[in-house]
Amino acid sequence: MVSVDSSQGIQMNTPSDELSELGKCLLQSEDIYMTLLAICFNSLSWEDTINCQRSASVLCWTLLKQVLGCNLLPEAVTWLYTSVLKGLQMHGQHEGCNAALTQLALLIYESLRPRYAELRFIMNQIPDIHVEALEQFDQKTIQSTVSKAGEKKKKEQFKRLIAGTVGKPLGQQFKKEVHIRNLPSLFKKPKPTKDMLENTDTACLITLFSSDCDSC
Repeated sequence: MVSVDSSQGIQMNTPSDELSELGKCLLQSEDIYMTLLAICFNSLSWEDTINCQRSASVLCWTLLKQVLGCNLLPEAVTWLYTSVLKGLQMHGQHEGCNAALTQLALLIYESLRPRYAELRFIMNQIPDIHVEALEQFDQKTIQSTVSKAGEKKKKEQFKRLIAGTVGKPLGQQFKKEVHIRNLPSLFKKPKPTKDMLENTDTACLITLFSSDCDSC
C-alpha cells in the first residue's frame, strides 16, 4: 500500500490549481490523502473502462505529484507503478485507456526512476521487452537528456517497451481455437468411362466382321 518514510513524515507540495477547495482540504489529512491515492490506483484495474480512463488521465497523477518530493518507500513506488501496468493489462486494448495509462506510466517512470531502481526491475519483467532498447531509454531517463523536440519520439519508444503488458480484449480471452480435421469426401468420384473403341474385347469382335474375314 502507499506509504512514506515515517521518519520524515509526509510533506505536501503546494496544492495544485487543478484541485478544488474541497480537494485541497482533504489533502491536509495524511490518512485521507493516502486512502484516496490507493483507491485511484486500484481502480485502474477494475472492470470499468470509463473509470480507468478518467482515473489515469485526471486523478492519479494529480494526487501523486503532490508527494513526489517526499521520501516514498520503495514498496510504495513498486505498488504504484505495478498498478498502472495492471491497468494496461486489463484495459490496454482500448485506445483511450491505453493512451492515458501509457502517459501516466511514463510520468511516473520519468519522475521516480532516478531515485528508485525498483522501476527498472519491474520493466525487466515485462514480457517480450527489448533489453537493449530499455537500457538506452533508462539511461536517457536518468540523465534527463531528452529535449522537448524529442518528446514524441520518447513516448513512442516507451509505448513499445511496455507493449507486452497489454492484454487481449475480453471477447478473445476465453476464445477457444477451432481445429478442423481433414474430413473424408462426401461424394465419391465417378469411375472414368472407357472408350468403347479402346476396349480390347470390342476390338476382337470387330476383327470377326472385318473384310478379311468376309473373304474367308
